[in-house]
Amino acid sequence: MKRVIVDNLKMQNNELVCRDKTGRYKPVFKKQGDLDGACATYSVIMNLLILGVITEKETNVNEEHKTRDTRKLFKVFCNDYGMHRNGQTYYKITRMLKEGFSNVITPDHKITSDTKSVEVIKDTIDERIPIVISIGETSPSSDWGHAMLAIGYEENDKGNVSKILCLDPDGDYIHGRKRWNAEIQITPKQYKLSTVWSGWKTTKKVTLDDVIVIYKNEGEK
Repeated sequence: MKRVIVDNLKMQNNELVCRDKTGRYKPVFKKQGDLDGACATYSVIMNLLILGVITEKETNVNEEHKTRDTRKLFKVFCNDYGMHRNGQTYYKITRMLKEGFSNVITPDHKITSDTKSVEVIKDTIDERIPIVISIGETSPSSDWGHAMLAIGYEENDKGNVSKILCLDPDGDYIHGRKRWNAEIQITPKQYKLSTVWSGWKTTKKVTLDDVIVIYKNEGEK
């Protein structure tokens, strides 16, 4: 079995940490309720922390000591749109990131589904950067959708992706050795999400949908 995890993630004192923009190791996982808003907000913020383009302190929406770029990001992404409490499309989120933080990052919204999504997720993680993913329920009548941050994958003996490893803002805080709290198990034409939530592992069939890849601009420290 082969496992690939993005750079800048490790467990320290039983807590998942990354080097934020200060260069110091800081907690990276954001559980819904820590900030405000919907799952996509948390997934994007964790992504930016792992990229090292914001500080953990700046994720406090009331923190005044932000850089000019970060102030603009939080104004557009959080204040102007109310932290997306009712959710937002990935197209709109990408547009907001471009409007609020384009001096620092370049977001790329990719319209994908299922097998193609797996390919894009693998290729992105092979670059050692995380990727914001979206999932849905398999029932055609369901409008449920959820955002997570994919930070790794596993391959089976045949070299095919068998699991996508994620930070799920709706899942439990991360402890122990694992650097993820959710995984999508991939079998032929089927995707099963398992999330550790309140000590229980819940499993449901899902679809894989659009993704957002966020690149740090060249020259950004």
